[in-house]
Amino acid sequence: MLSIEAINAMVARVAPTILQLLADGMPRTKPAIVAALAGRHEHQDVVHALIRLAVTGQVEEVDRNYTLGTAPEPRTD
Repeated sequence: MLSIEAINAMVARVAPTILQLLADGMPRTKPAIVAALAGRHEHQDVVHALIRLAVTGQVEEVDRNYTLGTAPEPRTD
């Protein structure tokens, strides 16, 4: 089982890549996002980061498609 610190670090690594992918405004399914990032991140890491982004409102899921959400990116300071 991963510690919360390990999960937070993984999300911090993967989330920017997901947000960058969705920045073009094209809705994508979870499998499409995982496939697009397959060479850079592990499948489960992408899925977990996508869940975190959805919970925080940074991405939105509508009809199984993800787009950028309306929540601001979290502060890093």
